[in-house]
Amino acid sequence: MQYNSWSLQTFDAREYPGLSPLVLGHLNELSRVKTHKNPGDNYAYWESHIQPILCKVIEEEYLELGIPAPIGLKKLTESGVRTITTGHQLQIAGGPAFLHYKTITTIRLAKELGGDRGVNVVPVFWLASEDHDFKEVSWVNGVEEKHIWSSPLEKEKLSVGRLPLEGVKEVLEAWMDDVNDDKMLAEMMSVLAVSRENNESYAQLFRRWMHLWYGDTDLIVLDADHPQLKGIAASLFSEEFGETGINKPVLRRSAKLVEDGFKATAHVREVNLFYMPKGESRIGIVRGEDGVFRAGSRIINEEGKDWGDWCDINAENLSPGVLLRPFYQELLLPNLQVVLGPGELSYWKQLTDAFEEKGFNMPGLHLRDHVIVMDAKLKSVANEVGWSLEKGWWNEDEWVKSWIDSNLPSPPFDFDKISTTLEELKDQMKSSASSIDPTLESAALASATGIEKVWDGLKKKIRKAIRRQNQDKILSIIKSASRISSKRIPQDRYANFHVLSKPLGGFMILRNLLLNAESPQINPGLSVMHIVEENSNKNH
Repeated sequence: MQYNSWSLQTFDAREYPGLSPLVLGHLNELSRVKTHKNPGDNYAYWESHIQPILCKVIEEEYLELGIPAPIGLKKLTESGVRTITTGHQLQIAGGPAFLHYKTITTIRLAKELGGDRGVNVVPVFWLASEDHDFKEVSWVNGVEEKHIWSSPLEKEKLSVGRLPLEGVKEVLEAWMDDVNDDKMLAEMMSVLAVSRENNESYAQLFRRWMHLWYGDTDLIVLDADHPQLKGIAASLFSEEFGETGINKPVLRRSAKLVEDGFKATAHVREVNLFYMPKGESRIGIVRGEDGVFRAGSRIINEEGKDWGDWCDINAENLSPGVLLRPFYQELLLPNLQVVLGPGELSYWKQLTDAFEEKGFNMPGLHLRDHVIVMDAKLKSVANEVGWSLEKGWWNEDEWVKSWIDSNLPSPPFDFDKISTTLEELKDQMKSSASSIDPTLESAALASATGIEKVWDGLKKKIRKAIRRQNQDKILSIIKSASRISSKRIPQDRYANFHVLSKPLGGFMILRNLLLNAESPQINPGLSVMHIVEENSNKNH
């Protein structure tokens, strides 16, 4: 696919470096995984009991902000509708680009599967508004710097979605100055001004941003931190206080994963719930040695009510942990598939036994699109140092070393060849000395080791000299390296989408290029990797 001087190439996601054995194993099984949801009793129950409440809540969440309901909401009210869902932390200004890659994957996949099945398939973005890890959502990278949101409540462990907007304007302004010239940024600031004027929460601001970015698509943004939706999950929550919670089946499946040589990434709590009254910190619920459930110093259900009754009354104050949230999500939504990052996919794999025991339909697990964006200059430097995606994520030192190795003095100063020659010399010294007197072998080895040390020292001096004589070039290489991977972390986990889209002409151009990408013909719906690159020939 082409856009001006830019091209997009799509590959099987298994070619993306650094995926874990568990994720690769899942991708290898994709052709055998049934990703459709069984339209049986569970779906019939959803349509009669949950669908009307869910659609009403979503409509009210948009109406409260005075923004039009998304196109997908009407489809969600219809009989037989299915959903594709992704979720993400509410990282300031969107944070790293993979928030958008997850969202774009979800929108595109819903369109593909809807066409294949002849039914409405609606993409849903689940706001991770109940997360209380402020540090994780507080930063965003610009072109030159990392920008951090400072909130007076950042140490309070409040759910981030409920936070007020103090400090957001300051960090957004600094980030905008760094990124420069994307008109979308000005619109983000205008949206913030409206949110501030209306005294809205951070989750409400983030909904506005998602609507700005994707409001012209079917995407529905859902904030499930809502009393009516929590009320639907009261029974699910109450089971966490008894013997039918998810703890045992998740522990069992996690142990099986470890036995099979994989890693169980998520910690399994006995009670997978947090207590989160309005205006208070989000605190994990634990059972003490006395059998009493507490959240910090607060006793949970001090009156000793039946847990079902207590949860009916207190559901809005309860918040599912990372392993229970998927069940809350699947209770509310008729998902065909969920779009996940590699880490999320790993912990969903811990849940299969619990889904079966609870009688929940397990959605298909779809790995999000992985993307790398390279302009012509970056491609040129990568070619110069000999880096390609097949070689994995090099750190900055490896880029510099590769360039230095390719720029050693002429005639060719072949380090490997000299090292091989020294090894041969070492063997000859040992052989010659021992042939005269076997007791001289250790002396010969010591002499050879001394020569090796001298050679190692000389190699370091040669590299330092080349580095010293080419400081500007080295700095340029380091800067280029950090635009592809930083400390072996790939581009999409730290570089912001607005920054990456800037060379193409802005946010919407890169967004639309990815939205319109086609899956490989070998298997539509396959998890994919995109390489978006600028061709060096501008007239191409």
